[in-house]
Amino acid sequence: MTHRTQPAKSPARALLRRLVPPMRGSLLKEPWREAYAHSIVTKINLHFLEEIAERIERLGIPGDIVECGVYQGGSAAVLGAAMAKHESDRRLRLFDSFQGFPEASDRDGEYSRRMVGVGASDPRIVNSVLRRAGVPMDKVEIVVGLFEDTFPTAEDRPTALLHVDSDLYEPVRLTFEKFYSQIPPGGFVVINDYGTFKGSKEATDEFLAEQGVDLEPVMIDPGAAFFQKPGEGYGGLPKAGHYPGWEGPVA
Repeated sequence: MTHRTQPAKSPARALLRRLVPPMRGSLLKEPWREAYAHSIVTKINLHFLEEIAERIERLGIPGDIVECGVYQGGSAAVLGAAMAKHESDRRLRLFDSFQGFPEASDRDGEYSRRMVGVGASDPRIVNSVLRRAGVPMDKVEIVVGLFEDTFPTAEDRPTALLHVDSDLYEPVRLTFEKFYSQIPPGGFVVINDYGTFKGSKEATDEFLAEQGVDLEPVMIDPGAAFFQKPGEGYGGLPKAGHYPGWEGPVA
């Protein structure tokens, strides 16, 4: 009889199992049932967003959770459900035209130019998804319209977590111009398509360079990346040890 030697459990495998628990069909609990069904964000990124939403609580970072680029509300459900676990005055602020991809600019890649209208949705779908996921709707603000039309009149409020899922150069650039100054030191920025769309990466890198922020976002998966805003007490690069049981780098 041949005995197979079981591979030793690695910290990376333990982290992956924590971030992406196995699915068990109808036994999948909220907000994951809604999140998995109504998001095109990768599963590891969805669970990473939950971790970041919990992390701003542990670190005491003040401010709202803002998502720019909402689609059907799957990732918003994860963020809202995590926010609802804690007593705070945070709000979940969601911005989207719900018209799908806009026209790409010359700063975007060729692939982006073929995406016009892809990913269109409806704020009524988002409302339904959030309610089924148990998100308190009195703390939710859904702003419908193109960023260039809605950002100028959107209230300026402290932002602890900014989820940038707006894909193309111009929307990503507008998102940083509107919300980056509202993030306190230690606040988090997640750029969902930093590794996927040319314009998203260029807009992020260009804006950070103009602000004198010398850091390279940390990749979550091949597409998404994140960083902490530098400032007093924060160097900008995430520190190891935020994950229970994980002693290596954060990502």
